[in-house]
Amino acid sequence: MKSKSKFKSKQSSKSSTNNANENNDSNFDRIGEILVIIVGLGIALYLGYRYAIYSKEIHENEMWFSNIKQVEREISFRTESGLYFSYYKQLVLAPSLSQGLYELTHDNRTEHLRTINILERFNIYQEVILGIIYRSFSQAMKDSWQYVYFYIDSVFALHGLYMVAIFITTWQMSGTFLAGVLSVGFFVFNRFNMTRLAFTVPLRESFSLPFIYIQIAAITFFLRKKCSAREEKVHLVIVSLSTFLLTLFWQFAQFVLLLEAFALFGLYAMEFTESRKVKPLYCIMLGSLASVCFVQFGNDMLYTALVGSFCIASLLLMSVWKPGTGFFWKLFLLTAQIITVFVITFGLNFAIKKITKVDSDEHVFKFVSSKLGLGDAALKKDFDALMYLCEGGFQFMPMSTFQVLTDGVVFPVYAMSGIVIILVLVFSYFQKLRGTETLLDDYPEIIFNVILNVFFGGMALTTIRMKFLWMPHMCILAAGIICHQKTWKTCLESIHFKGFLNFAVRQSIPVLILSVLLYKKLDVTREELKRLSEFHDPDTVQLMEWIKKETPTDAAFTGSMQLMAGVKLCTDRPITNHPHYENKFLRERTREVCFI
Repeated sequence: MKSKSKFKSKQSSKSSTNNANENNDSNFDRIGEILVIIVGLGIALYLGYRYAIYSKEIHENEMWFSNIKQVEREISFRTESGLYFSYYKQLVLAPSLSQGLYELTHDNRTEHLRTINILERFNIYQEVILGIIYRSFSQAMKDSWQYVYFYIDSVFALHGLYMVAIFITTWQMSGTFLAGVLSVGFFVFNRFNMTRLAFTVPLRESFSLPFIYIQIAAITFFLRKKCSAREEKVHLVIVSLSTFLLTLFWQFAQFVLLLEAFALFGLYAMEFTESRKVKPLYCIMLGSLASVCFVQFGNDMLYTALVGSFCIASLLLMSVWKPGTGFFWKLFLLTAQIITVFVITFGLNFAIKKITKVDSDEHVFKFVSSKLGLGDAALKKDFDALMYLCEGGFQFMPMSTFQVLTDGVVFPVYAMSGIVIILVLVFSYFQKLRGTETLLDDYPEIIFNVILNVFFGGMALTTIRMKFLWMPHMCILAAGIICHQKTWKTCLESIHFKGFLNFAVRQSIPVLILSVLLYKKLDVTREELKRLSEFHDPDTVQLMEWIKKETPTDAAFTGSMQLMAGVKLCTDRPITNHPHYENKFLRERTREVCFI
């Protein structure tokens, strides 16, 4: 009995020691994870800050913004950018904030002989927010920080946040923050195909794209299998705020939301995620459309948006549809779901437009139909469609773009990653149809980004202007897939690379690709920073100065949409037409002007 007692005592002691060691190992692992997160976030914030500084330097080098006259600075905000900036300038220079806001809601200078509500017609709440903030500054601060500089500096800072979102999304997808560094490197060293920030700061996309990618980052986190209930709530709050802001800041954001809604529906229909994950995201999209519609005084392009109808149709379908069993039955159900949701979507959208008698977005569908050759001969000669088709930004993407991206390393990595992940996705879906576990069951966030990237790519290939939406996501997918840590870990373990060697090889992948990128592009980028130029448009400057000096303040002007935006900004004279084309009356007036 005594010996048995001693034996039990030794076993108990040994078990306690093992438990203590396991607890210590667990604590060390937890501390290590926290340190990695702190270091990764620190690097992300630093890269975001450096990119904001870099963007400002590039803009200064391109324009010599600090040395040119104020009228030249304003002219450099070309086309619709100048129109939007004019409302910020108007609010900042108004005798009082209340009068400035009243003039925006009762504007009679943007469309001569008409009084319109600028806050309802245009997405200029960002100008209102910045104008209110600037007016709150002390006079000493205003003297040292001119209103035009406060505006562009705010946009550059926002794009620093843009880089942080790209970094974090890639980090989440890959499992290493080094992949985040690589994706930011891809973006910076291929900037001509990534952003128009250096040339036209006040574009609506300059404000909306950062929030689009913050939203994508939050959705990526939310869709993870290992996301706790508490984390889900936090990510949904971020998705809600970013979705509201991206919709508020860009009139074309509804089409971005539509592509995201398609991707989410595909994720659900292929049974890679549950409806409980997709439903709140659709509700957020609907809530954002409704909220922005409210603050924009009932903007009709929002309550007739196709994405709203699609979200409602998807929610209805998910509430009644039951998953099937069997290979062919599941395949049939997938096809039936897709057909059903689109029939309901277009039927509902048609009914809404008929009831409300709204056709503000008909020019978009005319353009798409004409672009794809789907319309009749009359549509191909439609004035609105031709107005878009004659613009360079609405042409098909040239193949030379991919040559430039290949030189910038990102496209070969993207193509390799894309081919692999699409093959794996197809294989996984066939496994899913057979009712077996798949390689991608644990990665719905990756599937969402892959499907979304395909939609972004399709839109960019047909309309080159949309490459600034696709290319940043290309950077995320390229770095996120090629550096995926669990995939590399499994592959390396199969050839007996274990422990620290396995870890070192995995981490070396983004380092090696980044080294190649730096070797090819670092010197070129340094030379770009040394190259100095100056904004120079003496004819337009002379015209604006003549208008201000020689014409009465109530003299109205008409002409090309691009020039009229400059006249509105630089001279504050009434104009008849402008580049914001999302209004039927304005489109008809522009047509009349063009035929004069």
